Amino acid sequence: MRNILIALSTSRFSEAMVEQALAEAENSRDKGESVTIEVVYVMETGELQSVYRSVGEVGFLGSRTQKEVIDTLAGEHHRTARRRMGQIADRARDREFQVATMEKEGDFVAVIHEMAETGRFQVMYLTRADRPFISRFLFGSKCEEVARLVQEEGLGEVVIGD
Repeated sequence: MRNILIALSTSRFSEAMVEQALAEAENSRDKGESVTIEVVYVMETGELQSVYRSVGEVGFLGSRTQKEVIDTLAGEHHRTARRRMGQIADRARDREFQVATMEKEGDFVAVIHEMAETGRFQVMYLTRADRPFISRFLFGSKCEEVARLVQEEGLGEVVIGD
């Protein structure tokens, strides 16, 4: 049995990574393995709270409060992630794979690490936030942090895509 996890967040998505995950699934199936794919969207509530603290809730942007604008943006991110999850699931089902989708709230590193600890995934596909290398080098990468934790604990393979 080969269980593959594809992890998304509000700022993480890559068509190339999704295609790589599906190609691995097909390759495993061609070798006679049973394959399941799980797609998880992590709504990073801490990031949203940080934005709230940064801009405040009572100022105005146009005729709306900043909180209303931020809530609208968060809703749009959520809709985009759901649409992406649906597209991935449709593509996997078109290739005749079993697919489960789920949404989780929290810190990306903590959620994906917790999922890795269940031991049900042989490989996890993560996409880095679209930031320059120097930014990732100076400030770190949540995907790199997940990969380090998973490797140190022997919880499976992590593939990081751009």
